[in-house]
Amino acid sequence: MKTAFGKLIYDSLEELVFPDHTALVVVDMQNDLVSNEGFLAHEGQDVSGNRSIIAPLQGLIESARNVRIPIIYIQYTIDRERTYATPAWIYRPQQWTKRHGQRRVSLEACFEGTWGWEVIPELTPEPDDIRVLKQHLGAFWDTNLDKILRGNGIKTVVVTGTATAGCVFDTAVGAAANDYYTVVVRDCVTQNDSSGHQLGLEILTRRYDHPTASDLKAIWAQ
Repeated sequence: MKTAFGKLIYDSLEELVFPDHTALVVVDMQNDLVSNEGFLAHEGQDVSGNRSIIAPLQGLIESARNVRIPIIYIQYTIDRERTYATPAWIYRPQQWTKRHGQRRVSLEACFEGTWGWEVIPELTPEPDDIRVLKQHLGAFWDTNLDKILRGNGIKTVVVTGTATAGCVFDTAVGAAANDYYTVVVRDCVTQNDSSGHQLGLEILTRRYDHPTASDLKAIWAQ
């Protein structure tokens, strides 16, 4: 650690992701978004981009569990009556459909309690893992995520999942805005749209620490 402006701050990745004050956040790795039988796949979209991080993410989650780092699964959640859908929220996916000819998942999938809403079986949460349900892109907006993190003494949030330029991006921004050290695992974030992924990743890696899953596993194995 070092002192700056009279305050102690972390000065290395090892200090940043020390297990006692770190949480691993897995964003929106749900059947409707990632499975070959989910909503996006049935809409004719190639979900291989979202599936590309499953293997490294499996290893990262296992490594985190081995050192008792909390695993927090974020689930994008829609109620069938669209109770929480504001006019502005409805407008955005409709405009996307007009421009790109594809339906967005925003209001058409991930209905709470359905198979499509569940985390993919390759990453199934264990009983001690934490689930946070969200209705917005970022996992911090109108959820109890911040309270959970502070209640568990968390100082660093490690962000993984999908989509790089969407929910992952907004979650990383939310973590930083709530004064957490923010880490983005660059080979454990993804997006089906490769150009969107690259755009999101470029901004994220400019702002935040961005180790690989192997980097973090090596640290946590020490």
